[in-house]
Amino acid sequence: LEKWSPQSALGQLQAKLNASEAESEAQIEQFLSQDLPLDSFLESFYQSRTRSHICQTQLEKLQELLQK
Repeated sequence: LEKWSPQSALGQLQAKLNASEAESEAQIEQFLSQDLPLDSFLESFYQSRTRSHICQTQLEKLQELLQK
């Protein structure tokens, strides 16, 4: 039952958000050090930022629901 608790979901979403943010930062570093071509950077960065935004939105909505 703990596996499906709201607090567990919050923790999982936060971990997913942190991973997406770290991935975005790593992509920026690779691009700035010229290890990643522009086309590849744009595609992967867009995907990771989209994931981050979705996770952030889900996390905020779940926190709102739990506060009520």
